[in-house]
Amino acid sequence: MTETLARVATLRSGPIGRSVRRLEEPRFLRGEGRFVDDLAPAGCLHVGLVRSPIANGLLNGVIATFTGADLEGTCRPLVAHLTTQGVISPPRPILAVKRVRFVGELIGACVAASRYEAADAVEQASPDIEPLPAIVTFEDALATGAPLVHDDVAGNVYFLGRRVYGDPEAAFRRADLVVEGEVRHPRVAAVPIETRGVVASPTKDGVEVWTSTQVPHMVAEAISECLAIARDKVRVVTTDVGGGFGVKAQVYPEEILLAWIARRVHAPVKWIETRSEHLQAASHARDQRVRFSAAVRKDGRVLGLRATVHSSIGAYGIRPFGPLLDPLGTAGLMTGPYDIRDYEYATYAVATNKSPEGPYRGVGMVTAVMAHERLMELIATKLDLDPAEVRRVNFVRADQMPYRSVTGHPYESGSYASALDALDYAGLRAEQVRLRGEGRLVGVGISSYVEYTGAGSSIFKGRGMLDIPGTDSARVWVADDGLVHVQTSSPAMGQGSHTSLAQVAAQSMGVEPEQVVVEQTDTAAVPGGTGSFMSRGSVTAATSVFRAASLLRDLQAENGELDVTVTYDAAQASHPYATHMCLVEVDRETGATRILRYLVAEDCGVLINPKLVEGQVTGGVAQAIGAALMEEVVYGPDGELRTGTFVDYLVPSISETAAVEVRHLMTPSTVHELGTKGVGEGGTIGGTAAIANAVADALGLQELTLPLTPDRIVPRS
Repeated sequence: MTETLARVATLRSGPIGRSVRRLEEPRFLRGEGRFVDDLAPAGCLHVGLVRSPIANGLLNGVIATFTGADLEGTCRPLVAHLTTQGVISPPRPILAVKRVRFVGELIGACVAASRYEAADAVEQASPDIEPLPAIVTFEDALATGAPLVHDDVAGNVYFLGRRVYGDPEAAFRRADLVVEGEVRHPRVAAVPIETRGVVASPTKDGVEVWTSTQVPHMVAEAISECLAIARDKVRVVTTDVGGGFGVKAQVYPEEILLAWIARRVHAPVKWIETRSEHLQAASHARDQRVRFSAAVRKDGRVLGLRATVHSSIGAYGIRPFGPLLDPLGTAGLMTGPYDIRDYEYATYAVATNKSPEGPYRGVGMVTAVMAHERLMELIATKLDLDPAEVRRVNFVRADQMPYRSVTGHPYESGSYASALDALDYAGLRAEQVRLRGEGRLVGVGISSYVEYTGAGSSIFKGRGMLDIPGTDSARVWVADDGLVHVQTSSPAMGQGSHTSLAQVAAQSMGVEPEQVVVEQTDTAAVPGGTGSFMSRGSVTAATSVFRAASLLRDLQAENGELDVTVTYDAAQASHPYATHMCLVEVDRETGATRILRYLVAEDCGVLINPKLVEGQVTGGVAQAIGAALMEEVVYGPDGELRTGTFVDYLVPSISETAAVEVRHLMTPSTVHELGTKGVGEGGTIGGTAAIANAVADALGLQELTLPLTPDRIVPRS
């Protein structure tokens, strides 16, 4: 560790560690952004998409320019290549042929000279669908004799994983009491400001695609496979991305379809998603239920834990994750930052007639943290202990680091108790007492967590996810303009990564960040890699940039070499952590919740740019507020989507968000030389549970159903 700290001190003498202003901002402020909808290639045609208006039914026909029958023999379905034992992930057709399985599923495409004409053609399309009963809830899906979402998915279970670690039975025999609980996280949508969009243009023997994506190399691989085109003939360029949050970290049928249509009509084609399409058919997230029981000692120490996790995957497993994303993530992080050695779980991936489930900020971990943080609160209530002290009793201690969790996560460094101790807990409790003395409903919430970020190839191979390489690449060169240019396989999506990567390259090259130009990802210009998700930017992308720039500097000094590429594969994931605390007030009359104060102590290792880190934490907390208090994708009993616009799907505005007080801790990661751990998801992971616990504390609730909307929590006389 001494050697690591010395290395970090050297790093912080340069651009790394500065709160550099975002280098991207001037271009966007001048209106020079290049989003998908800004692209207008000569002769471009526009595509409108016909979608299923019902959740489950037999498709007898549709009047449109292209249907599933047109693709037969020339366009393969999307397949998630998995080797995980026991998993079933049916191929996902680009256009449905015989059956539709969720509202919004693609069934046809209309091509026209303008976007408006394409939309008119879609309005005139008349799909002939024979309705079938829809599977909407876990209870629907798992009921004896329930209709099957897919004929080859028995019992509507894509995957059932069971694991036992240690000796949970012995732990429960030793317990002074057993604490049980249940957490339900509703289905939510990421809803970035920019919806999805694709422009595709045919080439002589291939295709070029511009798309708003977090995973351009994966999109290129899928197009190559589905259209049977040589991989080197498929070019995918990530345009400027107006927000992703994980919803753009997968391959969508629309990206395949636009590439196919472009080659079919021999012209560029363009599709821009409407907001209603986005809420229907862009992947949703979470939709999970966790039931847990803990063997507990009278001092609050958890001796053993059991959990059953149900995840509603929707109508298909997505590429590249299949139906495994939340089921594995939630079960694997259920013990969190706590030293629990006896644990068993059963985790179910359940098929339903809903839009497919995909990644969204804090994949699997948001629900896992909700579960273990509700457990800490329930223990405190049942034993009349302070919730903070219950956490201290159970934390993995600093002197146990490096520590391998019971499920195999190698926590490399940190002090979880220090994050708790760094915050003004006593002050929050004192303020609560004062305000309660005035008759106000005020609660304090705590949430402590550890997450995993920047995983390498071994993690994804271990999960059986063959479509995810786990590596990331960087190319660094000195261009004719005399500036250092950088491309990575991890595109920016609005989080400021072009600035932080410029700082990393500048550190290696001995220049200022303003002399570095970070370009958006082009698969024809940088070798393959994983993309921008799992908080990879400051871990795998940054490490590959650091190594490539360092090599370029050394080679330049020797022989003038001006172009270097490096691919980095992390030996293990990194593990940032934090504690969140908040003080909230619930209005007695309306049930509205207001956040009075919000505190975070986070440790994401070395800070490349402290101001960007604070922005990530604050933005993540804003999304946690939405998840805890207002957001929910709702389906009716027939599978009809009831939250298809922002009239019904509520997201926080500036008036509902909170000022966040951030304290930075720093124990460098020992996984790689930069010592960074990743920060993009933590605000959401910790925030959802902290807010929920605060509302529960204010109202004395033991059972919670998210979101905690006024109609659910308003005190009844």
